[in-house]
Amino acid sequence: MAVVRGHHRGDRVAVDRDVGRVRLAPRTVVDRAVPDDDVGHRRAILGAVSKPLADVVDRSIADERTLKRELVLACRILAGEGHADNIYGHVSARLAGADTIWMKGSGVGLDEVREEHLVRVDLEGDRLEGWSRRHEEWPIHTELIRARPDVLSVVHTHPKFGIAFAARGLDLRPVSHEGSFFWPPGVPTYTASSDLIRTKAQGETLARVLGAARAIFLRNHGIAVVGGSIAEAAYAAILLERAAELQLLAQPSPDARVHHTSEDEARRKREIFYPGAIRASFEYLARKHGLVDR
Repeated sequence: MAVVRGHHRGDRVAVDRDVGRVRLAPRTVVDRAVPDDDVGHRRAILGAVSKPLADVVDRSIADERTLKRELVLACRILAGEGHADNIYGHVSARLAGADTIWMKGSGVGLDEVREEHLVRVDLEGDRLEGWSRRHEEWPIHTELIRARPDVLSVVHTHPKFGIAFAARGLDLRPVSHEGSFFWPPGVPTYTASSDLIRTKAQGETLARVLGAARAIFLRNHGIAVVGGSIAEAAYAAILLERAAELQLLAQPSPDARVHHTSEDEARRKREIFYPGAIRASFEYLARKHGLVDR
């Protein structure tokens, strides 16, 4: 067992690579016991953030090193926000204009993903880099990205409220600010199968049902969410789960009356989720779950 300790030196992070000591903010000293085999990973995350995370978490990621680092953050944030499901669920991303994607590999949980667990695949699902097996549901990612040039990141998870919501046959409404994020056009539901999406044809059907929406329910299965950045896709998945939970509380049955805001008001309400706010929220969640220094 080793100790990771934080101190401050301006806005820089200095790492003693021999003992895994990270100097953070002067106002805080954090002594955190971590398993010896996890020290290298914590160094990789904390040591890499040698400037404010706002400069690292960028909509226009220009290099694969930053992309992979942010994919790891997204996986771990999602795990901490109720999207963990054993070794299942995955996040992918591509550089703008690229015809290959990086995605979480199979066999590890969202909460334990490291850069070494990421794999690069082409749009036909062939693994090009990485030693992990690719998830069988790679067509979710390749076909949504192929169909939507605006999409740079895809999240597929199995959160409990999202699954329960779709199983109840409800339509997501702007009952909350979180619901307003998706309205209009709302969140469609994929009903062709509740099994894994393993084929290109299934992925194409999923993409057609998604259309121009930000997210889609997979009935009796999970959710898929898209974004123009890793931060946007991950945060949207968190908002969707929260929106589903709140509407389930407000509308315990399909026949129950529930008040929701108008389409015009929903458009105004979702203005709080502008790109800078999404970035700031992603950064906050990274700090909340101890993935970067405070």
